[in-house]
Parts: sequence; C-alpha cells; structure tokens
Amino acid sequence: MNASDTKHSGIFSSSDDNAPDTLLHLSDEDDTPLTLHDDDISEGIAPADNAQGQQSLRSLLIVDDEAMLLEMLARLFHEHYRVYTAESGDAALALLKQGIMPQVIIADQRMPGMQGPEFLAQSRGYVPQAVRIILTGYTDVQDIIASINLGHVYRFITKPWNPEELLETVRISFEHHDISTRNKELADALARLEELNREKSELMGIVAHDLKNPMGAIKTISDMMIHQSEEFSTEERENFLELINDASTRALDLISSLLSLEAIEQGGVTIECETLNITNITAALVNHYTPIAETKSIRLHLEQPAELTAFVESQTFHQVLDNLLSNAIKYSPPEKNVWIKAATRLEPAYMPEPDEVVLMPNSVFIVVEDEGPGLTSDDKIRLFGKFARLSAQPTGGESSTGLGLSIVKRYVEAMHGSIWVVSEAGLGAAFVVSLPQQAPTTPTP
Repeated sequence: MNASDTKHSGIFSSSDDNAPDTLLHLSDEDDTPLTLHDDDISEGIAPADNAQGQQSLRSLLIVDDEAMLLEMLARLFHEHYRVYTAESGDAALALLKQGIMPQVIIADQRMPGMQGPEFLAQSRGYVPQAVRIILTGYTDVQDIIASINLGHVYRFITKPWNPEELLETVRISFEHHDISTRNKELADALARLEELNREKSELMGIVAHDLKNPMGAIKTISDMMIHQSEEFSTEERENFLELINDASTRALDLISSLLSLEAIEQGGVTIECETLNITNITAALVNHYTPIAETKSIRLHLEQPAELTAFVESQTFHQVLDNLLSNAIKYSPPEKNVWIKAATRLEPAYMPEPDEVVLMPNSVFIVVEDEGPGLTSDDKIRLFGKFARLSAQPTGGESSTGLGLSIVKRYVEAMHGSIWVVSEAGLGAAFVVSLPQQAPTTPTP
C-alpha cells in the first residue's frame, strides 16, 4: 500500500463488485484537512441491494495507525459488513462528523496522538449506541481495565488474533448492538406508556373534579325547583336558570376541550390553510370581547395595518386568537389594559429566548399582551402542557380547564407557526404567535 493510497477517505464493503486492491481510508498525515469528498465515496455509500434482496449493510469502523493492519481487517470483514477505516482518532472523528453511523467500532488501544480509549469516549457523542471494541497488543490487566472504563468498551481483542474468533466477536457485538437498541426502544415505549397512563389518571381526576362541581350545582338547583317551585318567586327562578345555564356551559366547555385535544392528537383534525387577510378576523374578535372586557373595566387596544395576510385556516386562526384574548381578559385585574398587535415585524421586546423558537422569514406576528399577574419560571415550563394549573387565577371568578393553551399550541403548529410567551411575575404576559405569510415551501431532496 503506497502513501498516496492513505490520503483518501472512504469505505470498503461487499457492495463493491470489484473490491479495490488497496484500502481507501481517512488519513490525517501532514496535517491534511480531514474532509470527506463525494468522489471519494461514490461507490458503496448508498444502501446496497444485492440479489438476495439484502438492504444496506451494517457498518463497522476500524481505527488503527498501521495501514497494513487496516487493510487486513477490512478484507476480513468486507464480505459481511460495510467497512470504514481511519488511521487515527482524529481522522475517525472526522468520519463520524460527516455522518457515518457505525454500529460497531474497533480501535487500537495505543496510537500516536489520540489514544484508542480517548477516541472511543469521544465517539459516544456521535454514535452513543455503537458497540466499542479495543484492539490491544498489551497484556497489562490494569491498563486494559482503564481503557475499557474510559472508552466504555464492550470487549477487547488481543494481538495477534485468530480470524475466526475475531469474526465471531464482531458478530456478537452487532447482535449486542441490536439487542441494546431494541431494549432502548422498548424502554422508550414503556416510558411513553407510563406517561400516557399518568395522563389518563390525571385526566380522570380533573374530569371528576371539574365536572362534579357544575353537575352538582345543576342537580341541586333542579331538585329545588322541582320540589319547592311554589316557594320561589319568578325572579328567583330566573336566577336559578342562569346558574344552571352557567354550570352546564362550564361542563360543556371542558368536554369540548377534551374532545378537541383528543381529535388533534389522533390526527382527526384536518387543517387546510390558505392565504387570508386576517385583519377582519382580528377586528371582529376585539369587537366581540369589548363589552365583556368592559364588565371588568378592562380596555382593549387593537394595533394592526389595514391589510395583513397570513397562510392560515380561518376557523383555526379564530380559535387561537379567541383563546388568547379570552385568557388575557380572564386573568387581568379590573382597570387594566390588553393590547392586540399584528404586524410583519416583531418588536425587540417580544423576541423569544435564545433556542426557544426559530424565527422564520416572511412571518406575521400576533401579540396579545396583558397587565395581569404574569408568569413564574415554573409557570413557563408547564404553560403549554395538558391540564396546566398556573399560579395566576382568573380575576372575575371565571373557570379554567387548563387545556386551552395546549390546544392553542397544537393549532398554531398545525398551521406551520410557533407560539411563545414573554413574561415576568408581576409584570403581565405577552403571548406571541408567528405564522407564515405564504404557503411554506417544501425543501427539495
């Protein structure tokens, strides 16, 4: 194998009909930049599809500073696996950074520069589920144990090796990877089932609690009207009917919210967006809530251009804004203000926290801001969760199911948008919704 051969990067696999006489691998000699070129890996990088209908070969990464040994190992394994090789830990990390995802990694224990155990430890950041094997020519037990602990090594192989034993060790390692991966999938599924069971139990408790009060009120008042109707005046009967109506409305609101959330999660809600002028919807909602706000001496302020388009579904957008505006009034004390702002530019005060939301170009921003009690740090964590019970309470005795914002978030995301909150405890809250102005373009493969 000549020096020029070792300057390339690539793979060695059974998907190559004519395996090369020399081994292509990644080298970092002479500080050559560690990059992977398309023409270096044009053969064999795509999933193999042989006559037996075999799908993509499973991947093995071998790291050793001895070029001849790399070639020997690659030839031993290439009939069974897709083999990647690298002459150093740095070169191997470069392969992993390029997106190579081996299920098993073999690394020499001692190499110039980065040692094998150190490389294996760093490789966990790229392929945490990979099974790691140390190749060693040393017999010091304590040294081997230290290497195993540092590199999270599954097995070690001593030099010189028996080819059949080496093949069997690697085969067992792939089986171990499969079992570990399956166990993780089962553990994740179990955790999800436990979460669903917890949600179900929480749901039953909330439904039992939140429905018990209005249904109890309806039962008590209706019993009184049935058995003592002659004792009540016309005015008292009308008051009782209003109480029954209010209690039944609260019960129906809870049931409706639960059904809406279930429909969203089960994919039963179809949202067909189109480019609409949303200013009419916004203005109509503000007009609707103005007299409701006035009963609490709350002033509504609408700020928006004459025409503002967004790619939304009319009824879904209406429900999102309706919920946010209703909440702003519900949680605001009397004699306060609520602002509803819509624009194509977002004021700095309403920017999300870093890494909270990715702001997309050509977006419309809708802000609903109040002067209520604001949100604590704990409130913000639970804000968009199901059945979220926050520190703030409605200021006029209004009811809350704890489902509204969870539904709002799902509706906004279904319209390719984002929602976040800007708030501090005691200083009010501003809910910000971003929505696309036009239909999002689908990236081409």
